[in-house]
Amino acid sequence: MYFLTVITLLVVALYNTEANVIKQLPEACDGGYCLPKHLCPSGTIEDVPTMERNNRLTLQVDGPNECGDFMKICCKGPSSSFENIPTSMYEVTQGDYKCGMSNPEGLVYDVESNLTYAKYAEFPWTVAIFKMSFSSNNIELTYVGGGTLIHPKFVVTAAHTLEKPHRYVARFGEWNIQSDAEIYPSQDIGIEEHILHPSFGNTCTPTNDIALAVLKQSVIYTDHIRPICLPTAQDALDAERCIATGWGTDSRTKQLPPIMKRVELNVVPRGLCQMLYRLADGDQYFDLHRSSLCAGAVAGQDTCDKDGGTPMACPREDGSYALVGITSWGLECGRTDAPGVYVDVSKFVCWINNTIEGYEELHAEE
Repeated sequence: MYFLTVITLLVVALYNTEANVIKQLPEACDGGYCLPKHLCPSGTIEDVPTMERNNRLTLQVDGPNECGDFMKICCKGPSSSFENIPTSMYEVTQGDYKCGMSNPEGLVYDVESNLTYAKYAEFPWTVAIFKMSFSSNNIELTYVGGGTLIHPKFVVTAAHTLEKPHRYVARFGEWNIQSDAEIYPSQDIGIEEHILHPSFGNTCTPTNDIALAVLKQSVIYTDHIRPICLPTAQDALDAERCIATGWGTDSRTKQLPPIMKRVELNVVPRGLCQMLYRLADGDQYFDLHRSSLCAGAVAGQDTCDKDGGTPMACPREDGSYALVGITSWGLECGRTDAPGVYVDVSKFVCWINNTIEGYEELHAEE
């Protein structure tokens, strides 16, 4: 399920966030400049945008775009009109949020696409993890997989996603990984330490494939950045309506998706999963490790390359979501004869809670 594709992103400061205005003229287009659509909804700079919270912007993912980014628009007007444009029409709301609460209709944007993707901020606990390196005085961020926000200082992910001694950055509030034009800013926070499960087995079929990433500073919860719940013994979970999210290869296009994938999953019974793998892989002795569970994708979708560590969330009776699985491993992308293998998070809730509690006690004075 995993290949060696690498996404490299250069961190470029396009906006002066302290002043909350555009620092330099954006890329020129025919008769104007390319701006995020929320700054110029009508396509004319003289029309003052009024982004009320009940207004929505339509994004056409698959259509032609003069700016090369479906989240931007060629905004017409003289160059003098583009000075001191605010970078946003209103501020995102900060506060405390109940875990597991999604934004079912997404925020701000209506997305038109030939393929189904996650809506903007629909699953606000999904985290993008990057490996950090330095080149020519620039910081390069290479996307390596995903994670899940469960605590202001902790992200849970797959252990195989984090390899020592690399430095990593966790990005919260991401949606379009190829654009800087979302209406709300993402939060990039360095990973101070990654704690692998003590029984992690780093093989072709990883076991106990779970880790906690400790953040250098706490995440600020907002409308588009919220934690998910850990499963409990009292949860009545709908195992036929689970969702995996991330930015790994799209099995439908065989390419990296521009925006967050939304993969529908059904949990597969353990005995059936073992039988399917024995038939598909020709290993009559295959035994699914007790730390894992299986889930099959529907509608031609699948988790794939660079999806390691991404969340598999299942709805609870009250409409919230719990983190049931973490993408771990599987056969080639898109294969229908064997389901994907995920970390069974219910087996590790005590380890997660005890690790977080121990870390907080150790660093209480700090």
